[in-house]
Amino acid sequence: MKRRGAFTLVAETDIPTAIAGFIVAEGNSRGQGHVVTIDVLEGARRGGIGSELLRAAERRLGEDACRNVSLETAVDNEAALLFYKRHGYFVEKTIPLYYNGTLDALLMRKDLLPSTHAK
Repeated sequence: MKRRGAFTLVAETDIPTAIAGFIVAEGNSRGQGHVVTIDVLEGARRGGIGSELLRAAERRLGEDACRNVSLETAVDNEAALLFYKRHGYFVEKTIPLYYNGTLDALLMRKDLLPSTHAK
C-alpha cells in the first residue's frame, strides 16, 4: 500500500467502522494499472461490494491516465474468473507456479480507454 502510485479503497458495512471489503491497486507512469488484491468478507459477498470496489478502482486508474489494468488470479479460482470476466477482463496469459511456487495464475487484463483504432 505504500508503493508509489498505490491506493486502497475500503467498503464499510452498516456498522460504523466495520470493513466489508477492500481493494488495493496501483498505476504507473507507463499508463498501466494493476489490481494488487481485492477481498470482500464472506458474509458480505454477492451483494455488489466487490463490483463497486473494482469499478471505483478502475475509475481512479482511468483518472490517473492508465490505459489498462491487469491482475492475477489462481487458475482454479472459478468464482474470481467469472467475476472478472463479467467485468470485462480477459485472460492474457498463464504465469506458471505464481502462488507459492505450486499453483499457476492467470494474468487478466482490461482496457480502460477506448481504442483509438476503432471505426
